[in-house]
Amino acid sequence: MKDSATKQNTHLPENSFSDNDIAAARNLANLLLLAWKNYSFYPEGHVAAIKALENLKAAFEDFFSDHSFLRLTIEKNRFLLGTAVVHEIFQDAPSDHLISILFRDGIQWLAFHRDLPMDELVYFFSTLNRYRMLAEETEGDIVTGLTDGCLDKIDFKAVDIFWDKLPLLDFETLDTRLPQTEEPDSQAAPGPAAAIERAEGVEIQAKSIADPAISENLWKISDAEQEKLQEMVREEEHWNNTEDVLDVLMVILRSQTDRYSFSSVLDFTREEVVDTIQHGEFSSLLNLFQALYHLLYRDAVTELEWRRPLIERFFQDLSQPEKFDHITAKLVMLHDDDTEEIKALRQILLYFSPSTILLLGPVVLKTEFPLVRKMIMEVIEYLSLKDMSPLEVLLDHPDQKLAEILLPLFGRLRGERSTRIFFKMSEHDSEKVRDEAVRILLNRDHQSIMKLFPLINDPSLKIRRHILAGIAFQKSSVLENQLLKHITENAEQNKEHVLACYEALGHCGSDKSIPYLRKVLLASGWNSFFGLGKAVHRKGAATALALLNSPQAEDTLLKASKSRFKVIREAARPAALRKAASGEAGNG
Repeated sequence: MKDSATKQNTHLPENSFSDNDIAAARNLANLLLLAWKNYSFYPEGHVAAIKALENLKAAFEDFFSDHSFLRLTIEKNRFLLGTAVVHEIFQDAPSDHLISILFRDGIQWLAFHRDLPMDELVYFFSTLNRYRMLAEETEGDIVTGLTDGCLDKIDFKAVDIFWDKLPLLDFETLDTRLPQTEEPDSQAAPGPAAAIERAEGVEIQAKSIADPAISENLWKISDAEQEKLQEMVREEEHWNNTEDVLDVLMVILRSQTDRYSFSSVLDFTREEVVDTIQHGEFSSLLNLFQALYHLLYRDAVTELEWRRPLIERFFQDLSQPEKFDHITAKLVMLHDDDTEEIKALRQILLYFSPSTILLLGPVVLKTEFPLVRKMIMEVIEYLSLKDMSPLEVLLDHPDQKLAEILLPLFGRLRGERSTRIFFKMSEHDSEKVRDEAVRILLNRDHQSIMKLFPLINDPSLKIRRHILAGIAFQKSSVLENQLLKHITENAEQNKEHVLACYEALGHCGSDKSIPYLRKVLLASGWNSFFGLGKAVHRKGAATALALLNSPQAEDTLLKASKSRFKVIREAARPAALRKAASGEAGNG
C-alpha cells in the first residue's frame, strides 16, 4: 500500500507535464519495453534477462532523481503520459507485446514510485511473463498476480473486463411467429413489425390453449423430451449455489460504507466460508478471497481504512485450528492424481495466516505423495516470508524427520531472522539438519565460523570437516588460538582429526604458533606422556609449519630434517616433500 501523499501524486492532473517530463517518460518507456523483450525472450535467471532488469532499475533511479513517480496510461496500442503519447505500436503488433497484454487484462494505468526495489521489478516481469499468453488452462491473470504480490512501489488500476467477453443477445433474431396449423391455406403469424402495428390500434385476438382448434400434438411431450425434462429437474435439485452465494455476499460487502454493517456481513460470510470448507468446496473460495484482498490493496480507500483490521481478523479466524483442521483432514486424503484439488487448495492456502504453518507441518509427515507434499512446502515457504516464528517452532517438533524434510525450504530463506534460525539448526539433534545448517551458514558468511567453532567436536565426521574447512579459509588470530587450545586439550583424538586440525592451523595461523609447533616436532619424547610426542602430532606439526611458509617455519623444518632422532626426521620428511612439490608446481 502507498501512503496518502503518494496516492495523491499518482493522480496528478494529466496536463501538468512539461516537454522534459514527456521526453524522460518516453525514454523510460522504451527501456521498459526493451527490458520486457529481453526478460520474456530468455529463460528466467539468464544473464541477459538479469542485465536488462539491472539497466532498467538504474534508469528508474535516474528518472526518480527529478520525479517522484511515473504513471503510464495504457490504451489499446500505446502508452500515454497524461495525454501525450510516449510509445505507440502498430495494430498488427504481436499479442505478447507488453502494451497488448496489459490492455488485454484490463489494466488502465501503471505507476512506478521512487525507491523501486529490484525484487518488485522481478516479480512484476515474472508475473507478466507467466500470463503473457492466453490459454484455456491458464489460471488467474496479470491483475490477480500483481495484486497477490502486494507490491509497494508498483501501483496500477484495472477494470473488470468479464462482461466484455459475453456475447450480446440480439432479440430481433428471435422467431416470434406462432406455429402453423395443419390447414392448407393457413398463413404465418405476422412478425415484429406487424405486431407493432396491431399495438397501435388493431385489436389482437388471442386464442385460449383450451381451444379445440389447436392441435393436441402441439402440447404433447415426446419420450426424449420427457427424459430431458426429468434430467433438468434432477440438476436443479442438486444444484450447488455456494459460489453464487459467496459472489452475492461480496457484492454486498463492497457496497457497505458503515463499519457495523460491513462487520455484520463479514461475520455472516465467515460462517458461509466455514460451511464451504467443511464440505470441501475449496474452488468456490478463491474468488471471494481474491476479492477481499482487492478491498485491502487495489480498492483501498482512505475513508474506509477501518475495513483493514476487520478483513485481517476474518482470515485470522479462519486460521484457527478448529476451522483449519477441516483443510488438513482433506490434505491428508489427497493423492497426486487429484490435480484440480491440489491447485485449488494451493491458491486458497496462501491467504491464511502464517500460524497455519504449525498445522501444515505435521501433514507433510502424514502424506506419502510427492506432489501433495511439494504443494504444502510451497505454501509453508510463502507464509514463512510473512512470519518465520511458526516455522522456527517446527524445528523442535518431536519427530526429527520433519525438520529434515523442511531443509530445502530453510535453504531458500534469507535475512537476519533466517540466519538465527540456521544457528539454532546447527544445534539440532538430527545430524542431517546440523550438517545442512553449517553448510548454509558458511556459504553465506565465512565469519560464521567464529560461532560455529564448538562444532569441531561434533560426533559427525562430515560436520567436523565443514568446521575445519571454514577455519582454514581465513587468517585469524582468534581461530588460531582456539585451534591450538583444541589440539592441546584433545590430544587423544583420532589420527585423521588430529592431522586435519594441524593442517587447518597451517592455513589460518601465523608465526605465533611456531614456538608450539617447534616444541611438538623437535621434542625428543619428554612430552609423550600428554600424547603430544606421538608420531601423528609430530607429523601434524611439520605439516602446519610447511603451510605457514615463513622463514622461521622453514628453519624449524630444516632443523628437524637433520635431527639425530629418526622419529623427528621421519615426521618432517612428508612435509618437506609436500613443500618441495608445491614449490615446483608454483614455478611451473
